[in-house]
Amino acid sequence: MNLKGGNYATNALILFSTPLLAVFALYLGFQQPFLLVLHSYLPRRLDVYLPARLWEATPAVILDGTLSPRDLLKACEGHQYTTEIISLDPLLIYINNFTSAQEAEELIKLGSPEFAESFISRSRGSTQRVTGRTSQSAPLPMDDPLVVCLLSRARKFMGSMLLPSEPFSIPQLVRYFPSQKYDLHTDFWPEHQITSLEDGKQVYFNRIASFFVFLRDNCTEGYTYFPLVETSLPNILDGTYNDRIAQGEMNGEAKGIKFKPMRGNAVFWVNLDKDGKGDRRVVHAGLPVNEGEKIGLNIWPRKYFGYVDGGDEDREGMATRDGWSGKWKD
Repeated sequence: MNLKGGNYATNALILFSTPLLAVFALYLGFQQPFLLVLHSYLPRRLDVYLPARLWEATPAVILDGTLSPRDLLKACEGHQYTTEIISLDPLLIYINNFTSAQEAEELIKLGSPEFAESFISRSRGSTQRVTGRTSQSAPLPMDDPLVVCLLSRARKFMGSMLLPSEPFSIPQLVRYFPSQKYDLHTDFWPEHQITSLEDGKQVYFNRIASFFVFLRDNCTEGYTYFPLVETSLPNILDGTYNDRIAQGEMNGEAKGIKFKPMRGNAVFWVNLDKDGKGDRRVVHAGLPVNEGEKIGLNIWPRKYFGYVDGGDEDREGMATRDGWSGKWKD
């Protein structure tokens, strides 16, 4: 009798709760996290009355707010950010929320196995480790869907500055632990580099601009410093930008501006003028981290400057100047 009574009670519960549950589920049809919680408390025989799209979304939603790889890519495509012009000449733009927090962590996870000592790239194509750059670096795979999405975001940001045929260099993670730094340097090469296209032809190229994205900011100090970039109102930087941007200092005197590591935010600047010559005013440094860990991301769009065998006009931009990318010299 007890068993029959139990079955009768269950059937009665289903009979009377089904209409109410159906209306409730329709109302909450787009509230996926709530439906996931509701599902965990329902008797199994009532599962079928929940909306079908709940089961389609279940593998892609995690209750701690983390998106699945599939949903992360969908969110990446529609990601929004805001910008603030810091300097017009040279052009330097601050980008708020260039990456989401999860994108930042996924990019770090993607490149972390490849971290190794950083080096600088000489004009003639060789690389060298120097005492002025003590961080670690790691390349990101260009064919990873999240990297592809991020580079597409950077390309759209640049608009007509970059032609569809002009690519990006391999994105580079950089990691700083306490006391690690990168002394004053420029990202552009003093002379254009040579690369081969798919058709076998060789062209000159250089880094027309740079993005530096802060991916992890659990540190003190570690500012990115531009000593030769000034703003019109340096005395109100701290109050205007809530410590994100502050006045810099060199040799005991106020000079330039510096950017505090803020996860997801980025700094964009133009390296070359209209003739393809490097702008020395965008020399910058990664100041030493005091405590904790800082991880950033370098994104370098490439601009082409003619074919190697295209004659004197194409070679004109190849004029050699002293110094090299990665080390700033007077």
